[in-house]
Amino acid sequence: MYAFYCSRYENISYEQFLNLGIEEFRMKLKSIPESEPLSKIIKSRLININKIKDKEERQYWRNLKKANKIPDIYISNEELDEILKEKYSNNKNTGGILWKKKI
Repeated sequence: MYAFYCSRYENISYEQFLNLGIEEFRMKLKSIPESEPLSKIIKSRLININKIKDKEERQYWRNLKKANKIPDIYISNEELDEILKEKYSNNKNTGGILWKKKI
């Protein structure tokens, strides 16, 4: 969603994006054109397949739902930070990302 927002509307920092008001975020989300891939991803996660009567269309959305499923894994923020630190410290082409120590 962040990448879509930046490409469609304006370049803002990720922190600024996270602090958008809920109403502004909803308006931007609703304004995503059907031609955008993000629109189909969102729709595939929300659609009720049982209400689709056409067999081929139901199979199409079932396949998209499966492909766009959010994984059922949980990684704590601390674990995720450690994984990312390790990946970026092993890669010298990261542009000098600095990690902030949590207090």
